Amino acid sequence: MLRRWWKRPPTFTATQASPVAVAPAAPDLQALRDVYLNLFDVQRSHALIDVAINGTDAHYQSIILDVDPLRGSVAIDELFPAGFVGLPGQPVTVTVRLDGARKLTFNTHILVRSETQGLETYTLALPESLDYNQRRGAFRLQLGQGWGVITEFVAPDQQRCSARVRDLSSTGIRLELPDSAALAAGDQLNDLQFEFGGRNFRCGADVRNVLEQKQLGDHVVVGAAFRDMPRIEQRSLERMIMQLQREQVQQAII
Repeated sequence: MLRRWWKRPPTFTATQASPVAVAPAAPDLQALRDVYLNLFDVQRSHALIDVAINGTDAHYQSIILDVDPLRGSVAIDELFPAGFVGLPGQPVTVTVRLDGARKLTFNTHILVRSETQGLETYTLALPESLDYNQRRGAFRLQLGQGWGVITEFVAPDQQRCSARVRDLSSTGIRLELPDSAALAAGDQLNDLQFEFGGRNFRCGADVRNVLEQKQLGDHVVVGAAFRDMPRIEQRSLERMIMQLQREQVQQAII
């Protein structure tokens, strides 16, 4: 009679080490929150960012389009000037210049380069940490008398008005009008139109402040924030202002 020998499953003694699953380190939620809030503030203000390509002397400008803490990513607009093609994994250093000669800098790398309808964007890895107090407004381009940029809009009394553009940013506009315009903070300017850089822009605007300028001959200066400007037009305006800012900085250096 044959006897069958069954193999028993291995057993562990007290001296044998059993495999233990190591739980991944929990993310620092406070640090993640600070990074998100601060970068979101930069995005909301449409502040220009400087993108340096590590390992080269190349520097480009862009703006933050979106911050996604769940995916751990930061989307930025195409790089200006054009010509650089960033590949996934390329390390970059991002700098945001702040008021009072301060700046915010963080290191990251490119995750994805994409192009939609001719508009190029980059997705960067969300940094683990960064400096604080990085609030700044969008760059405001001063338009002197030589520019002669005129805008038209429909005032709250439904009258069609025209005004000279004093300065311009990607998020708002400052207008010079006769004091008879009788505008106040909170008023809405509808069907606001102006031509800049050979392109026509059209949107609404909300009046933020009104300042009397007696030295200008009883004129008022009205600051207004753009409302409902199409994204394609806003990005075009941002690029124009970005280019002019770069030219002004170069002229100042020369």
